[in-house]
Amino acid sequence: MIADVVFDLPLRHPLSYRVPDGLALGPGQRVRAPLAGRTRVGIVVGVRRDEADGLKSLDSAVEPVPVLSAAMIEIGRWAAEESLSSLGGTLAAMLPPLPRGDTRESLAPPPEPSRAAGPPPELWVDTRREARLAERLGSEKGTSLVIAPDIEAAARWAERLDAARLDSGAPEVARRAAWFGASRGRARIVVGTRSALLVPLPPPATLVLLDEHDPAHKPPGAPRMHSREMLVERARREGSRLVLLSATPSVETWWRADNRHVHRQDAAPVPWPEVVTADTRGILRNHPLTLPLTRAIEEMARRDRPTALVVTREAAALGCDECGAAFRCPDCGVALALSRSERRLSCRLCSRTDPLPTVCPGCGGHRLSPFGWGAERVESSLRKRFPQLSISRAPDARLDPHVQVLIGTTGLLRGAPPGRFGCVGFVALDALLRVPDFRAGERAFAALWAAAEAVGPNGRVIVQTLHPEHYAIRAVREQSRATFYASELTFRAELGYPPFCRLCLLSIRGRDEEGARALVTESEGILRGIPGLTVYSAAARGAAGARRPLWRFAIKGPAELPRLVAEPLRRLLERRRRASGVVEIEMDPLSLA
Repeated sequence: MIADVVFDLPLRHPLSYRVPDGLALGPGQRVRAPLAGRTRVGIVVGVRRDEADGLKSLDSAVEPVPVLSAAMIEIGRWAAEESLSSLGGTLAAMLPPLPRGDTRESLAPPPEPSRAAGPPPELWVDTRREARLAERLGSEKGTSLVIAPDIEAAARWAERLDAARLDSGAPEVARRAAWFGASRGRARIVVGTRSALLVPLPPPATLVLLDEHDPAHKPPGAPRMHSREMLVERARREGSRLVLLSATPSVETWWRADNRHVHRQDAAPVPWPEVVTADTRGILRNHPLTLPLTRAIEEMARRDRPTALVVTREAAALGCDECGAAFRCPDCGVALALSRSERRLSCRLCSRTDPLPTVCPGCGGHRLSPFGWGAERVESSLRKRFPQLSISRAPDARLDPHVQVLIGTTGLLRGAPPGRFGCVGFVALDALLRVPDFRAGERAFAALWAAAEAVGPNGRVIVQTLHPEHYAIRAVREQSRATFYASELTFRAELGYPPFCRLCLLSIRGRDEEGARALVTESEGILRGIPGLTVYSAAARGAAGARRPLWRFAIKGPAELPRLVAEPLRRLLERRRRASGVVEIEMDPLSLA
């Protein structure tokens, strides 16, 4: 017998080993095998009868039963093909911890799904979506898998649902017990992050994705795919019910709902806070607060309600402080990235570069600024203006009832219950809108809506901005998601961004500048010959003169983009230890920055 085994390596094919006599193996089982002079853990993806002459023998099985069902292996294979990643690396990122020591465990093989046709995914956007989910999962009898964007959210939901945890914040022994317990139906509800996407569940199962819009669902590293896409495919293959929760869904999911691929449960209007815009054109030179925000802080202090001030990190783009215009690429529509050291603006998509301007071409203004008001600078100004208030910018101060003004990034709003703050003020929303990325508007809209939900109907949202007429602000003020998505989809359609196309980024890190440029030329030459693709020019990233120079370029194409580039790029992607450097690809990036 021969076992085909995949490892956490950049190989697109399995390696074959002879199965020792007496060792019973099946697909989905982890094994220890010799590889390149050492013993490594891999996962069996196939067992067959064939000539085994010359093949190395497997050492042992890690567990006596498979950890993945055949159906979960196929979903992993699909994800690897769609993301142009190795099957071994994709599966390795979604497996339970290895056993520790000589432990005695009662393990059973994973169940296979029913493969019956299931309902379309559901999208819940109303303000009671989380409470309704808790009620629904508490009353259902079947098994449920809840995927959270991060460890903090996973811990919070596991406590709320009295569920087993499958995220890296839980002890390894507990995670391992939860995996095999869920497989046997002993754990009726399991909560985890991306590493739990393939946990086998007895049917019928309910799959849940919390905060569908959160970029944490697609961080760097395997599996190099958004959790949403894997759950949609899993639900389709096994007939499970899938529920997506988000107050501000991704543009792709909203578009799918418009096209009846996702069932959207539209929410009726609810009592909504006052959303005030403060036009900052020509002001905010010496103090970070306009009069509306200053008065709101004073009022909330009198009412004994905390205020959250949202600041952003240094903006990477340039804008005019006189008229509010951001410098954008005329071809791609995204904000141009600023390089202060090279004194130039560049497009992260098409690599267009322009010298650093001295005046605004729109109004002739000379006040061109790449900076927002950072947290430290805002805190210093506030302490001078409000010496009697308790002010903090510590992340762990979110739960401190004595803090009257809390300063931080949009992370302050994550997981905030309705009414947590009396007021949320955006010191400079333009730092979000100016981000050199086509998703800038989508992220600003999500932050504004989260602020509105965090203050509740008796609170206030103050938006200091150079763009008071922006459709993201108008949509939140009017409590109209449709207003935002209609404008955003028009923008995406006109310039050819997702969901109307697919993107990928090719990154090349050379051992030296000559090697990097050679790989860039080779990669561009391969891709420019493929019909249906738009291949943008490569541009250097990172600091000039870096020891390992980094180049990157974007590719735009149709829905079958992974299949168009997979074979032409295979040789470059698999040879990671090339003398000239490393080539990596990211399908469907959430950011071009």
